[in-house]
Amino acid sequence: MDCSVTEDDWFELRAYVTNPDGSGAWERDVTQAAECNGGIGGYRPYASPNHLARCGFINSFVFERGSCSVDTF
Repeated sequence: MDCSVTEDDWFELRAYVTNPDGSGAWERDVTQAAECNGGIGGYRPYASPNHLARCGFINSFVFERGSCSVDTF
């Protein structure tokens, strides 16, 4: 990923779940915490209905929840 095209090294993402019958759906909107935990952590640059992740790090989320964690490789 090219981190130079992100917003202060942050980008948005959302999960897509596919069911065994082939149907699927996007994860519902989340209200992510302003600050992520973890060894690196950090504050998201803006609010979004999607998860916000830091480019170049390991980002962990809970499906359809607002918690986040940012750590080094």
